This record gives sequence, structure tokens and C-alpha cells, in this order.
Amino acid sequence: MSRARRASLKDVAAMAKTSIATASRALSGTGYVAEATRQRIVNASRTLNYQPNLRARGLRQRVSHAIGLIVPNLLNAYYTALADLISQQLAARGYHLLLSSTRDDASTEHDTLVDMVGQAVDGLIWVPSVSETDLLDYLAGQHTPAVAIIRRLKGDPIDTVVLEDRAGSQVAMQHLISLGHRRIGYIGGDVMYSSNHDRWQGYLESLRQAGLSADPSLVKLGTNRSTWGTMATNDLLRQADPPTAVFVASNAIMPGVIRALRQADINLPSEMSLICFDDVDWFSFSVPPITAIGTTPATMAEAAVELLMTRITG
Repeated sequence: MSRARRASLKDVAAMAKTSIATASRALSGTGYVAEATRQRIVNASRTLNYQPNLRARGLRQRVSHAIGLIVPNLLNAYYTALADLISQQLAARGYHLLLSSTRDDASTEHDTLVDMVGQAVDGLIWVPSVSETDLLDYLAGQHTPAVAIIRRLKGDPIDTVVLEDRAGSQVAMQHLISLGHRRIGYIGGDVMYSSNHDRWQGYLESLRQAGLSADPSLVKLGTNRSTWGTMATNDLLRQADPPTAVFVASNAIMPGVIRALRQADINLPSEMSLICFDDVDWFSFSVPPITAIGTTPATMAEAAVELLMTRITG
């Protein structure tokens, strides 16, 4: 069975008995068109179910009204919320979102970024995994505006919006120390990424300020994965002198931490205090609710989109 041919602007113009240029002006809302003619063109487009070829239009106008968003993964509730909010922000400005995750794999990140630029996105919002000079040079050579979020690239070569990772970590630690805890475990992600590095440094700095020694056995650095949370928590609980509190540096790690504590029959908060850097909805439904440092993804989304739009419009 042959597929019906998609109606073209030429078909609309023919039905409306006008020129293609006039039909284009009427449907795009640019330039003068007599009201009776405009109505005739609109009626013809509806009859033919005409849909403009946005990709072709973008190539002609050198704009796509598409923005690429590259994140490490969509299992992290913060990234999921952020993607949804960025999509809403862009839609309000007449843009749509192209979303992809890299799982922090350098080759995937490289291919994804090049592919999005190849699709003529007007700009990129990017949670960088690696700082490849050639990748940054490629962006510059393609004149594609980009904003890094969550993580900083070395030397801040592009516009960047990040959380107050170190300060937030210190607030979390001050809370635990104020409760009387002296042996505080830390479970975080790979410190090659600036966000993880700064949260870890905030933990260590808070211990120093409180006059507490940093015990390396209490620090577990791995990945922002639930499975890592389970492994790290079990390691802490097996110690001869286990911590009385744990600071979890990412919401993505927390499910594994909770799983390990429940399997070990650790009662919260009487036997163990727990605090997390990110606040997500399900924390409030946990029994007891999980104390967390709020990170307001709406503010991050708004700042990133506003900064990128400023670059796009020159």
C-alpha cells in the first residue's frame, strides 16, 4: 500500500489560488496579506491538513528552535525533574527539547554532542562528563552556544551554572555535628566531577572546623548509583567502630543506603542519623522522613535557559 503524499505549501497555494510566497507569508504571519486572501489560505491548509516542514525551514533560516540537553542519566530524580522543567521553560519561548543521557561514558558523550550539533540545535545545556579539548573546540568551531550545568569544566571555558555544593555539604555536616555525632560516614560519587569533589571537600572542611579528625575509613567514594549506596553502607556497618551518622551526597545513592540499613535492622534515627544532599519527593514518604538539603531544580532550569537564550540572541 502506498503512503499518501504529504501536502506541500505549493498545494495550499494552488487550492487557495494564490502564489506560494503569499501562502508562506499568511501561514508564517510575516508580511502583509489581505484578510480575505489570508482566510482562504488558512482554510486551504486545514482542508489539506498541511504541516510545515520545520526541519527544512530551520535549514533555510539557520535555526531549528531546538535545544539539546545532555545529562549523565535519567535514573537520578534530580535530572528527571530538571529535564521536565527545562522543557517547560523552552516551550514558553517557542523551543522544543532534544534529550539524551550518556551514563558518564566519554565516547557516548562525544557522539551525542556531535550528533545534536549535526541536527542544528540552536544551543546546548550540558552536564559534562569529561573535559575534552577537541569537543570544546568543536563547539566553538560550530558556533553553538552551550551552558554547562551541575558540573564545572576545568577553567570554566563555557558559561556554567552550578549548585552551592561545598556550602550545602557544610550545612548538612553542621546539622549532624549539632546533634552530637562525631563519627560521621560519607558516601559520595566520583570526585573527578566538580559537584562530587566540592561536596566531599565540604564534608572534610566541616570536620576540621569542628576539631574532628577525618577518618579515611568513613569516606566511601564511588558512583552515583543505588548499588554503590548498598555496598558503601555495608562497608561502614562492618567496621569495628561504625559511624553513628551518614551523609549521603546524592539522592541517586540513597535507595541503596536505605536498603542496606533495613537489611541490617538499623533503626532510624535512634541508631543512625541520615542526611542527603538532594531533596526528592519520596524522601517525605519514607518512615521516618529523610532529612535533606534542598536543591531547587526550578531555579537551576530557569538560570540555565535564561543564560543560553541570552547567548543565542547575541
